[in-house]
Amino acid sequence: MSKPFDLTRVIQERAVFTLFQPLVSVRRKAVFALEALSRGRDPDTGATIPPFELFSAARDPETLLALDRLCRERAVENFVPLYRTNKSLLLSMNIDAAILHPGSVGSNHILNLARAHDVHPNNIIIEIIESRAGDADSLLEFVRTYAQYGFLIALDDVGAGHSNLDRIPMLKPNILKLDRSLVRDVHNQHHKQEVVAALARLCSRVGAMVLAEGVEAPQEAMCCMSMGVELFQGFYFGRPTEPSSHLYDFNRQAEVLVQHYKAHAIRRINAGKARSARHRSLVRSMVQTLEKLSPEQFNPALTGFLDQDPALECVYVLDLAGVQLSDTICNPMKLKQARRFLYEPAKKGADHSMKEYYLPLQAGMQAYTTEPYISLASGNRCITLSVRFHDGLGSSRILCVDVSRERESDCQDCNACRRIEAGLSGQECAVAATG
Repeated sequence: MSKPFDLTRVIQERAVFTLFQPLVSVRRKAVFALEALSRGRDPDTGATIPPFELFSAARDPETLLALDRLCRERAVENFVPLYRTNKSLLLSMNIDAAILHPGSVGSNHILNLARAHDVHPNNIIIEIIESRAGDADSLLEFVRTYAQYGFLIALDDVGAGHSNLDRIPMLKPNILKLDRSLVRDVHNQHHKQEVVAALARLCSRVGAMVLAEGVEAPQEAMCCMSMGVELFQGFYFGRPTEPSSHLYDFNRQAEVLVQHYKAHAIRRINAGKARSARHRSLVRSMVQTLEKLSPEQFNPALTGFLDQDPALECVYVLDLAGVQLSDTICNPMKLKQARRFLYEPAKKGADHSMKEYYLPLQAGMQAYTTEPYISLASGNRCITLSVRFHDGLGSSRILCVDVSRERESDCQDCNACRRIEAGLSGQECAVAATG
């Protein structure tokens, strides 16, 4: 157990120092911000006091507020020399939302601090651990006030603990910081990938940025990039360190990661083009067969189609009103027996008129391919290709083909990632990735 320290003396003697950790924009290939991380210094021994111990020692709201403000003051003081040499650099400061109450919100402490050091509000990100806010009205007033002054607002630790999604529309943050618990080993966990991708899509639609915290491995960064994440923080990109001009550096590992991701993205695009071409060819061959048949002959023909591609899950035919004419013919190997009470193939006569794969054809399109979704027939992630055709009797029909579309693993323990970890050059990594 650590030796007890006198927090009152720490505050009185301003015995707090600041480390900075870089926040990286992969698209810009640059360090765009520094997060201030406060540490205490024991006035008696000179030993470093970790942040958890430092803030846990604040037993009352007044002491916590005084400590929180001291940490912000020391952060700005240490940031100013770096800011003077790079006016585009941002400072990210945490605020303990537990200190926000009607008596503290109107103090304008952060605004006055920025003005005193001639730091523009646009260059300061206020990070809020929103799950710790006890007074929602004070939190909202605080965020609105500082956003009007031009400060940027970030929600920290999203996806951890008791973080509440309802705070996102309420606070309208500029940045969502995904907690390390979501990012850790994301490349090997499908559900984490879906959550990260959903949050990234949400941010893109509401005009916010998403940042992955705690990135320690290239595989994690690669996977998050493929999910739409552009901003990163973590030991892979840089550890907390004392103020230095080197904090601006977009380090060599990050450069190699960018080169590897470019090569990977090109491979993925080419693979997608080849997959789409294969699917179109497959559907064309099915249509050529069905055009010669009457509805009574559809089921045997659809059964024969399943052998043409191992990715095929289900095939079925609708009329132009969206009513299913055939049975749903499924690959039994694709059905998950454990989910049979939740997912079941639609039966002949089922109404598909509200489905995504039907409505575009009802609107006049000849063919349509959905985005990936969870199939109600199999419980698997799939896409549906739908296309109009005329059967052997001359009637207009719609062929629907469900194709498995498990999310591609974007970067696991591949040779290219091992080369990144070994520190090879971007050119070597790109060659390895495409070889």
